[in-house]
Amino acid sequence: MQLKHSASLGSLHTTKSGYPFYFFDSEWRLDGSTVINFNQLADIDKDTALGFRRTVCRYAEELSAKHTYNMVYYFSAYFRFTGTRTVTLVSLVNYRASLNDANEYKLGALKGFLLAWYEWGFKGITSEVADYLEELILKGNPKGNAVKGACPYSGPLTHNELGALIDWASNAFTQSLLNLKEYSCFMSLALTGRRYVQIRALRSVDLVVREDENGNDYVINCPRAKQHDTEFRGQFTPLPINEDLYLLLHNQRNKSIQYVESQLGRTLPSTLREQIPIFLEEPRVDELTGLEALKSILTKTPDYLHMTTKLAQEILRGVSVKNTAYSERTGDYINFTASRFRYTKATNLARRGIRGVSLAAALDQSDTQQVGIYCENTEETAKQIDEIMAPMLATLAQAFAGKLIASERDAVRANDPNSRVKNGKSDNVGNCGTYAFCASGYRACYTCSSFQPWLEAPHEEVLNEILAERKKQQELSVSKNVIQSTDRLLLAVQQVIIMCKQASSEGDL
Repeated sequence: MQLKHSASLGSLHTTKSGYPFYFFDSEWRLDGSTVINFNQLADIDKDTALGFRRTVCRYAEELSAKHTYNMVYYFSAYFRFTGTRTVTLVSLVNYRASLNDANEYKLGALKGFLLAWYEWGFKGITSEVADYLEELILKGNPKGNAVKGACPYSGPLTHNELGALIDWASNAFTQSLLNLKEYSCFMSLALTGRRYVQIRALRSVDLVVREDENGNDYVINCPRAKQHDTEFRGQFTPLPINEDLYLLLHNQRNKSIQYVESQLGRTLPSTLREQIPIFLEEPRVDELTGLEALKSILTKTPDYLHMTTKLAQEILRGVSVKNTAYSERTGDYINFTASRFRYTKATNLARRGIRGVSLAAALDQSDTQQVGIYCENTEETAKQIDEIMAPMLATLAQAFAGKLIASERDAVRANDPNSRVKNGKSDNVGNCGTYAFCASGYRACYTCSSFQPWLEAPHEEVLNEILAERKKQQELSVSKNVIQSTDRLLLAVQQVIIMCKQASSEGDL
């Protein structure tokens, strides 16, 4: 299949493993052992072929070589079986019917690939196909997939996967791998479950702090989307958020206001400051010639200065390329989209007993008709991690983000008593590698990239403390959601213990 070249698509790309490739080359080397050959693909429709190559390109940049190769393989197998030249509803139904229980996971993996293809806006996947895939529940890979009924590539994220992404993003922002705009966009999607169009439509005035005798209450007046006959920012729904997200959006709001003021060379009056988009389309701000031009644009074309769909997609793509958070289900980088965060929000709410009209309202839906596609039956996903499961999942989840050291002499802040991290019994377990203020407590260190645990330290005591706490919570019939809040911490401590044992037996440190 010959494809028309374009300057943007023909440019040099880089795989997640650091290997360069050109978009229109017939072969792409993904890593030292993996090559995909597009000449082996069946003769398919031109738009489908281009959309497929674009999607594979993003997978190559954002996910592992193995997973990208598997998507090409499963896609090729689908076309070889169906003999079609496009992705159609009929061919997918027939292909599913041809798979037995042991092989149904192949379509499950392909489902995530096709839904990402559709969400990224590439040609080749129709809304009819996407709707069918959204409602499709398939069996997982029989080789140890611990979560049945929830696709690990397109369905809701598990509690640990969401935690892994948030931990990674927080560490990446601290290390300046993510800038403020990337971090605040990502966290807004991950924590609110709102559509990207709603996040893009936010303005300064939408951030609200309500004070009462019990303290502060943080709210986003979130613009509604996909409502019939509703103008841009025509309707709003109050959305409670935590203080961390509020402060993050507050800083991003201030940065956007400062950008506009810098361009105009003057301080904006408070009424205009309130109408500045939290997420700007900076090149359009650069076109402003004065205060009257700003007022005119905000009135006549109110969405013009807001971050465009294209820029929003580029930002999320950039975050995904940098992402190194692992899934405990796949042992691979976590594939995330704005929709997956929305599915996750819905599933977590449903798990807490929220149903029907209440769930629709929480997702900002006008009715309950579409609520079902956002949540899956994840009964097994909700199973908490215990001392038996944790060692098996610890290395897959990559919950520990710091660096194991032999002793304090190898620490970044060697011989600095203030850098020592003590457990609940005041025993030293490692060093902190940053001078930044932290009030999170020693247990949070195990998921922090600045933590340097010692090889010879009582990490088992930390583990036993967490397990005892969880056991007591179970005996007291504490909510599973509360117990699950320490899942990722448990995995991180287990991973440190495993690494210590390996290093001691191999003499690596």
